[in-house]
Amino acid sequence: MRCLIVNPNTSVHMTSSINHTMEELDKGDVSFDVISAEIGPESLESFYEYNLAASGVAYTLKKMDMQIYDGVLLACFGDPGLYGLKESLSCPVVGIAEASLSMSLLLGYKFAIIVSLQKAVPMMINMVHQYGLGQRMAGVFPLNMPVLDLEKDKVSVIEKIRQVSRKAIIQGAETLILGCAGMTGIAKEVEKEMKVPVIDPVSAGFHSLKAIIESKLTTARHGLYEPVPAKRIIGAEGRDSKYFGYF
Repeated sequence: MRCLIVNPNTSVHMTSSINHTMEELDKGDVSFDVISAEIGPESLESFYEYNLAASGVAYTLKKMDMQIYDGVLLACFGDPGLYGLKESLSCPVVGIAEASLSMSLLLGYKFAIIVSLQKAVPMMINMVHQYGLGQRMAGVFPLNMPVLDLEKDKVSVIEKIRQVSRKAIIQGAETLILGCAGMTGIAKEVEKEMKVPVIDPVSAGFHSLKAIIESKLTTARHGLYEPVPAKRIIGAEGRDSKYFGYF
């Protein structure tokens, strides 16, 4: 089994952190490649940046031989461009947000999401409602620090997450979800002083993807993710035109 782990932003440090988490996981006989988008924002903190990242990921994957992969993990908690990849790729595609939310439902009744900025709070609430899980959400709690700062001082970040997590638990959270790939690798440290499970999104995403592949399941081709016939792409003429458009 071979999986592709895609960081939709262009942060070298975050891609390295994702790769480190993957190396630490019990993967069995799974091999993996970790890549980032070739073009796009260094961090994703708005819907517009999600759109830029989704285009960058499509451009990057279009240049690759995707037939060698049994599954793809989209490693950004906003799941940017996830639906399009599910439509377009023949292998299973999992987003770390949808995987983390799904896993939390098996561990407790209400979950809380820890995010970087206040801006992300309504964005995550919107996403949770899109996934139909609003009644299971205790809240979304910001650290009030930019995504790229999550990589600078892990000790301080862990302490901030613990402080915010205590507030989330008081408000009814029974599971905590680290709502950014930049927080990967610290769930167990956070969990030491908590009495609830803390979900690492990259780990949750990988194990969910692995389970789907091992179960010989794939994305439904009828309904929401049904592919449509390719159309002409106007204005894509030029050197890189073959990398725009459909898979």
